[in-house]
Amino acid sequence: MTITVQSAAALPLLAILLFNTTVSANPSASQPGFPQLDTNRDGRISWQEYLARNPVSGRLNPRRIFDNVDQNLDGYIDRAEFDSMKRRSATTSSRLP
Repeated sequence: MTITVQSAAALPLLAILLFNTTVSANPSASQPGFPQLDTNRDGRISWQEYLARNPVSGRLNPRRIFDNVDQNLDGYIDRAEFDSMKRRSATTSSRLP
């Protein structure tokens, strides 16, 4: 199945979905937090760290989602950007049926 994004407005929702639907045999790893993604502990998530945790699949384009979460487009997701994405996720999730 391939998902085509028709609108840039849909990208925040896709970012939320990607961060919240990582498939894993370990349930506690299904929603990685900032420390689990920031593997080198430098206080930011690089594209390489993100890709290692969210490999390319036919469902979503992880690069587009990474770039959407990286609001200042510096090539990293910092703690503030990650927390902002999580807040959007909580808000969006509370509105879903």
